[in-house]
Amino acid sequence: MAYIREGLRDYTGAMYYLHLFYTKEPSRSVLKKMEELAQAHRLQGYEYNDLQFFKTQFSKYYMRLLELLLLLAVVTVTVMIVSWRKGHRFSSTFKIGFTLYLVFILYYINFLNLGVAGIIRQNNAVIMSAPSAGATWLATASKGHKVPITGEQDIWYEIRWKGEKAYIRKSNLVALP
Repeated sequence: MAYIREGLRDYTGAMYYLHLFYTKEPSRSVLKKMEELAQAHRLQGYEYNDLQFFKTQFSKYYMRLLELLLLLAVVTVTVMIVSWRKGHRFSSTFKIGFTLYLVFILYYINFLNLGVAGIIRQNNAVIMSAPSAGATWLATASKGHKVPITGEQDIWYEIRWKGEKAYIRKSNLVALP
């Protein structure tokens, strides 16, 4: 689909489909293609580095890592119960360490966020300083730029635009999975 969209000169769609493919099969060649398209059409937000590659790999294996963490916790609790029934007492260091491990699992499940991004889908998308049509105008962006989404409020996404907090209407942005 990315190839077809690129042939139709729909670079926003091409970048969207390349991103979808990249999330399923991360590879340097896909990143290189995205960077080439971005440079050729002067699109911002497609700069990739090793940290971005790590985040993609991590999100790809998120569920497997979670399964491994939970399995390890269940095995540890089982061994602890068997040992406790035999009269074994656990040190406070072990108890604190295991509690921290469980807290980490809770954090991993509920709060771990590697970042959400979106692609501007329309030309002349207005970027505002606050989530209101009466707010200060910051910029007018063309379609295809990728921006990090930091939150949402009503019909607005809170984004980072050139290092600053800004807002864009949800209808002007395609959120990337």
